[in-house]
Amino acid sequence: MQQPLDHIATQPADRDRRRTGDPRSIAAAAQTRTQQRRALVAILVLNFAAIGIDVGVLDEHLAIAVALRLMLVFPIVLLGLALNCWSANTSLQATVNAVAVVVCIASVAAIGEVSPEPFAGRYMMAAQFFIFTSALLSGLPWRHTQIMTVAATGAYALIVATGLQWPPKWANLDLVGFGIVMGAMALRVRKRKDEQIAELELIRSNDAQLKKQLREASESLGRLSTTDSLTGAFNRRYLDELIAHGANSVVPSLGQGVLMVDVDHFKLFNDHSGHAAGDRCLQQIVATIRDNVRPSCDIVVRYGGEEFAVILPGMDEAELRHAAERLCRVVSDLKIPHPGLGERGIVTISIGASVAAPDESLAEALERADQLLYRAKQGGRNQVTT
Repeated sequence: MQQPLDHIATQPADRDRRRTGDPRSIAAAAQTRTQQRRALVAILVLNFAAIGIDVGVLDEHLAIAVALRLMLVFPIVLLGLALNCWSANTSLQATVNAVAVVVCIASVAAIGEVSPEPFAGRYMMAAQFFIFTSALLSGLPWRHTQIMTVAATGAYALIVATGLQWPPKWANLDLVGFGIVMGAMALRVRKRKDEQIAELELIRSNDAQLKKQLREASESLGRLSTTDSLTGAFNRRYLDELIAHGANSVVPSLGQGVLMVDVDHFKLFNDHSGHAAGDRCLQQIVATIRDNVRPSCDIVVRYGGEEFAVILPGMDEAELRHAAERLCRVVSDLKIPHPGLGERGIVTISIGASVAAPDESLAEALERADQLLYRAKQGGRNQVTT
C-alpha cells in the first residue's frame, strides 16, 4: 500500500527535485495552487448565493446569518485567495484555506440551528456535504486535510448537539453520529485517492526511467555496433551503411573527398614490437588523424587491420591533397619508433586521395583511392598519391 501523496512528497528525491526546479515538481505545485484557488472561489460564490436563500428563509436571525457570511467567511476566503496568488509560503496558504473551510462549515451549521424547519435540515445536509467535498476537492496537503476535517466535524457536532444554547440540550445525537461518520468516510476516501494517485505517479516515474534506460542502452548499442573498439573510429559496418545511404540518395557526391590510409610496414612493426605495441601505435595514429580533420563533418573509419578510410565532404582535389599531406606530416611528427626499420626508423603512413565525380558512388571513389594508395606504397611510402 502506497502512502498519501503529500507524505511521499517529503521523500529526499522529491525534495531534491523541488530544490533543483524539477519541471514535474513545478507543474504539481502550480496545479495544487489552482485547485486550492478554485475551492476558495467556490466557497465564495456559494456563500454569496446562499445570502439570497437566507433572505427568503430567515426572519429575526437574518442579520446573524448575513453577518456570519460577510464578516467572518468572506474575509478569510479573500485572505486565502490573496495568499494563493501572491505568497510563496505554501504552508501558510494551506492553513488559511483550511481555516476558511472550517469557518464556512461552522457558519452553515450555525445558520441551520436558527433556521425554521424544514430548512434547518437542509442547512445541516449542506454542512455535511461541505465536509465531505472539502476533504476531496480542496487541494490541501494530507496533514492539513486531516486537521481541517476533524476540526470541521467537531465544530459541526458541537453546534448540532448543543443547539447553540446554554445549558446545552445535547439533542440531535443522530445527526452528530452521522456527521462523524461522514467526516471519517471523507478522510478514508481522500486517503485512498492519494494512494491511487501516488501509485499512478510511481508507475509513470518507473515507466519514464525505464524508457530512458532503454533509450540509453539503444544508443550505446548503436555506438558499439558502428564503432571500432580498439581505436574509437567508425568500423566497416558503418562505412557500408554510409555507402548504401549514398547509393539511395538523390544528392550527387560531387566534392566528396576520400582518403585511403595505410600504416607503412605495420606487419614488420608487430613482428619486432609485439601486437600490444601495435595496438597502441594504431590508437595514437587514429587519435592524431581525428585531431587533424574537421570534427563536425569528416569521418574516420577503420577499413581493416592497419588500413583506414577518411571521408572529407565538400573538398576539391587541391584541398584534399593538402589535407592528406597534413595527415602524413603529423603522423610522421609523432616519431613513433619503428624497430624494424633500424635505429632511426619511425612509423609513417601512405595515402591515396580521390574526389568523387558527379556520376560516381562513394564505393567507386573508395576503390579508386585504394588503387592510388597502392601506387603511393609502390612509390616509396610516406607520401600522398592523387
